[in-house]
Amino acid sequence: MDSKLSGVAHRRPVLSGFGLPGIILAALLCLWVAPADAAPGQPAPSTVYGKSPQLPPGAITVTPYGSLRADNNLDDYDNEPAQSIADPIEPWNRFWFHFNDIFFLYIAKPAYNAWEYVTPHQVRAGLKNFFSNLLFPVRFVNNILQFRFFEAGVEFSRFIANTTASVGFADVAKGYKTIVPVDPTGEDFGQTLGRWGLGHGFYIVWPILGPSSARDSVGRAGDLFADPLFYLQPMELSAGVAAGLRFNALGDVLPLYEDLNTVAVDPYIAMREAYVNFRNAQVLH
Repeated sequence: MDSKLSGVAHRRPVLSGFGLPGIILAALLCLWVAPADAAPGQPAPSTVYGKSPQLPPGAITVTPYGSLRADNNLDDYDNEPAQSIADPIEPWNRFWFHFNDIFFLYIAKPAYNAWEYVTPHQVRAGLKNFFSNLLFPVRFVNNILQFRFFEAGVEFSRFIANTTASVGFADVAKGYKTIVPVDPTGEDFGQTLGRWGLGHGFYIVWPILGPSSARDSVGRAGDLFADPLFYLQPMELSAGVAAGLRFNALGDVLPLYEDLNTVAVDPYIAMREAYVNFRNAQVLH
C-alpha cells in the first residue's frame, strides 16, 4: 500500500506540469472569434485585396478544351492595323503592286544604275532641275486655285530666275529667302481637291505610275492641261520626253522604296499607309 501511494504521489507533479499549458492553450482556442463579416465555413477576406472591386457576373468565360471554333479570336489586339483609306479593289491593287515591284527592282533599278554609271552627276541634276522648272505652270495654277497667292508669287519668281539664268538646268533660286515657305515638291490638282474638302475616295495602284487614289487620279488627269509636255507633238515624243525625265528622277525614289520593302511585314499595306499619310501631310501643310 505504501508503495502504491508513493507511486501516485510521484506521478502527480508530471501531470500537473504538462496539464497546465494544455489547459491554457485550450482556453485560448475557445476564446478565438472569427471576424463578424466572414461567412460561416468560409475563410476571412484578405486585408490587402478586400476592398478591390468585384468582377460583374459573366465577366470571365471558361470554354472547355476542344470546343473552340475556328472563328474564335482570343487575341486582345487587331490582326491588322486600321485602314486610313478604303480599299475595295485590293486584289487588283495587289496584283499591280507586285507587278510594279518586279518592274522597279529588276528592270528600272538596273537601268537606272547603268544610267547613273555613264552619266555625270551634274548632267542628272541639271535634267532634274529642268524638269522641275518645266512643271512650273502646274504648281503656279494650283497655288492660285488654292488661294495661295504668296506661294504662287514665289513660284513665279523662281521660274523667272532659273529660266533666265540657266534655262532651268540650274536651281539658282534655291538659296533665295522667300516671303512664305513653299513645299519643294510643289502643288498639284490632287492637293487642290483635298484643300477644297474632297476626300481620297478609294485606294488604287496604277501600272508603272504606282500608288494613288480616286481623288489623286482625277488630279493627275487635271494636271495634264497645265503640263507643257502635254502639248508637245507628236504624242509619242511627248510621252518619251516625260518618261525620260521621270526616269532620271528615280534616284530620289528607289532608295525609299527599297527601305520600305525591307522593313515592312506587308509591303503592300506599308506602301498604302505611307502614301495616304504623305498626301494628307501635303494637303495640310
